Amino acid sequence: MKIVLVVDQYDHSNNGTTITARRFAEQLRRRGHRVKVLAAGEPEPDKITVPIHTIPFFQPLVDAQGMCFAEPVDEAYYQAFKDADIVHFYMPFRFCRRGESIARQMHIPTIAAFHVQPENITSSIGLGKQEWANRFLYWWFKDVFYNRFHSIHCPSQFIAQQLQQHGYDAKLYVISNGVDNAFRPPQRPVVRTDDTLRVLMVGRLSEEKRQDLIIKAAQLSRHKQQIQLIFAGKGPLQKKYESLGATLPRKPVFGFYKQDELIELIHSCDLYVHASDAEIEGISCIEAFTCGLVPVISDAKLSATHQFALDPRCIFRAGDAQSLAQQMDYWFEHPVEKAEMSRRYAAYGDTMRVEHCVQQAEEMYSETIALWKKKGARQPQENIMRRISHPSVEKTARSYEKGWAGKSWLTALLTNLLSPLLYLLTALVWGFSMEGREHLRGLNGGAVTVMNHIHPMDCTMVRLATFPHRLHYISMRGNLELPLVGWLLKACGAIPLPDSTTGMLHLEKGLECGLRQGQWIHFYAEGLLVRYHEEIRPFHKGAFLAAVRGGCPVIPMRLVCDPPHGVRKLWRRKKPFLRLIIGQPLYRSEDLPLQEAVADLMERTHAAVAALGCDVSAETAPTS
Repeated sequence: MKIVLVVDQYDHSNNGTTITARRFAEQLRRRGHRVKVLAAGEPEPDKITVPIHTIPFFQPLVDAQGMCFAEPVDEAYYQAFKDADIVHFYMPFRFCRRGESIARQMHIPTIAAFHVQPENITSSIGLGKQEWANRFLYWWFKDVFYNRFHSIHCPSQFIAQQLQQHGYDAKLYVISNGVDNAFRPPQRPVVRTDDTLRVLMVGRLSEEKRQDLIIKAAQLSRHKQQIQLIFAGKGPLQKKYESLGATLPRKPVFGFYKQDELIELIHSCDLYVHASDAEIEGISCIEAFTCGLVPVISDAKLSATHQFALDPRCIFRAGDAQSLAQQMDYWFEHPVEKAEMSRRYAAYGDTMRVEHCVQQAEEMYSETIALWKKKGARQPQENIMRRISHPSVEKTARSYEKGWAGKSWLTALLTNLLSPLLYLLTALVWGFSMEGREHLRGLNGGAVTVMNHIHPMDCTMVRLATFPHRLHYISMRGNLELPLVGWLLKACGAIPLPDSTTGMLHLEKGLECGLRQGQWIHFYAEGLLVRYHEEIRPFHKGAFLAAVRGGCPVIPMRLVCDPPHGVRKLWRRKKPFLRLIIGQPLYRSEDLPLQEAVADLMERTHAAVAALGCDVSAETAPTS
């Protein structure tokens, strides 16, 4: 399979999501799959990079967590997705949400993973124990992202149950993130000459991870004088924990370790403590006990990690430092039992190797692709806010099958009134200019316009170029689902593409009727918006089928990017100016049958659009 993994952060293995993505990519490639990664950061083989997205005001908090967010770039999505069999999204944030929209437009099956527990976010802003805040994030994640997927990958049964309780109705695949083969018990026992009792925890230094509880338990332990706490990780609470641990006889050690260093560190420790109040799986705990290090795990109700406890003595009461101290002391004082438990945990960890998990993921991918082919892309669930904020796409599409006249005049009135304002806006903000309008003179009756799709506002530019003709344009369903904006697009003549075959057949009949009545209809023949893409991509045949059936010409257009110039260069800076070039109308070859005529017209139009602007260099572009 050709698989694309989309994740904001991929370079630094300082969190479970990044580690999982890197391991899955490596194992999938070993099993013969072609894997591309789309993420922010530095270039790597089979990785397409985008810039890091900075968030005003909150960026210091993001940096303190050792995280980064990726900047959505349409060109990068297009290059990554164009040959994919399936796209796997890892996080519900802006980068993956835009990627899902692009994949949907490219008709590529998708799957999402649930790696971001709401408590991880709310704890960072002091709301971790507020149930209303966590419930809101579960709802928001579902409403803006997860309800668009047939399948969701859950790293643990715990998080799958949480999603079910919060109304997620996609098919949930419970597959562990898996542990790398490098994590194994030491080949020979580690011999230490001192009496130090080394206690390890790996994880971000943040509120929900509860490193503070481990420090308090060490202070209550009977072996307080011998305990050396080691916290492997970074985070915003490091100074607080350093201050809290200063009263211990041996001050805690804080650091970030590469994988080889971490394995060596695990081998040198006596006990692993996982104190987190919120955890989707706890890959660091799995890595530790796979190396034979006995864990003591919190029984927090919002943490999945206590599912790995093989003995009641490996569990302590969440938030209770005295309970944790008692369990730590037990294992310090019973070395024979600890050695036997170490062997049990190492064998248990072998059942969770990443290669086994990737085999399950292969089945998940295959089933998801089959489901997508059967049902198509999943449509977002309707709710009260969605019905208020945007028009019904189905009703809008069906309404064009019944008649065009009233809508055409209303659309013409509204858009003609807006045209002077639109021209001023596009000229000032995007440096818009156009040429070739003389090719539109003398055209009577309906027409189809076709143009490359490289800017979100290019529909307004086509509207200006065809003024004062009454223009409708074919739009992706998702555009009319935008809050509030959907109503404006509907009023300006947007016609949503239906998802069903039956709906498409009805729309084709409606388009033929409208064209024969003299309507002008704009098609995005490339289908997908890719901002500032320089080449002309392959066309879909819908525009040309409509033109042939409607007995009207196709008007080729091309939006060209020019270097900024003149006074407006001051505010455009690196963004290009946009120039619309209109070509001569093209007609069907009358001597060809329908399907051949459609293919011929599409081929000639693609060549005509590609040729527009090629004889005029960017340096000779108009200066006003």
